[in-house]
Amino acid sequence: MKYSDISVHIEEGVARLTVLRPDKLNAMRNETADELSDALDRIEDDRNVRSAILTGSGRAFGAGYDLSTIPTDEAPNLYEVLDRHFNPLIRRMRASRLPIVSSINGPCAGVSVAIALSGDIVIAARSAYLYEPFVGLSLVPDGGNSLILPTIAGRIRASAAILLEDRITAEEAHTWGLFWKIFDDEILAEKATQIALDLATKSHQAIAASKRLINKACETGLDAQLDAERDIQHAMGQRPEMKKQIHDYFHRA
Repeated sequence: MKYSDISVHIEEGVARLTVLRPDKLNAMRNETADELSDALDRIEDDRNVRSAILTGSGRAFGAGYDLSTIPTDEAPNLYEVLDRHFNPLIRRMRASRLPIVSSINGPCAGVSVAIALSGDIVIAARSAYLYEPFVGLSLVPDGGNSLILPTIAGRIRASAAILLEDRITAEEAHTWGLFWKIFDDEILAEKATQIALDLATKSHQAIAASKRLINKACETGLDAQLDAERDIQHAMGQRPEMKKQIHDYFHRA
C-alpha cells in the first residue's frame, strides 16, 4: 500500500508513524486508519523493529474522524466506518507485539483520543488536551472511548468529559492517569524517541507477553464494547439531528 495520509520512518529499531494531515489537524479519513493498520502489520512482521511511536504532524495529534468526508445528502454508514476501518486499527494496536509510544503533540479529539490511549506508553506536550465532541454532534463515543475513559479515569470524570464536552487539559489527563508523563512542547519528540529507544533494547518476548497480560487484566470487554459502540453509533448516525449538528459544526468553524 502506498501511503498518502501517514509517513513511516524506521531507525535504530524504532518505527515512527506520523499522521500527515496538518491542514485538517490530522483528522482521520477511512484511508488514514487503513494506512495506519497496514503500517502496523508491516512493522509487526519486521523483526528489526522493536518499538513504535505514533504522533501527528504540525500542531495537533488528531481531530478525530474527518466529518467533511461524510456526504451531505445521505445518512453516513458509521457501522462500516467503525467495523472496517477504525475498530480494526484499535485491535491491531492492542494486539501488537510492539510497545507503542503515543506522543500527543497537541489537540486530540474524538476517535483520535481512543487511538492515542491505545498506545502502551502515553506521553503529551503541556499544550495538548483531550476532547470528546460526540454528544454535541448527536453521536456517542466510539473507538473504545466509552470503555477506555471510564476504566482509566473513573465513571464520574468520564461522564463529565463526554456529556459536558469539557476539554481535558494535559495536567488533568496526567492526574487522571490518562497520560504517563507530560513534557514541555519543544522536547516531547526527543523524549518519545528516548523512550522508544529504551524499549527497543528490552526483551521483545517479555514485552509482548507483558502486553498480553495487561490487556487481559484491563480490557477484557474491549471487543464487545467496540461492537456495541459500532451498532449504537450507526443507529445515531441515521438520525436527522446528527446531520444538522454536523452542518452547524462546520458553520461555526
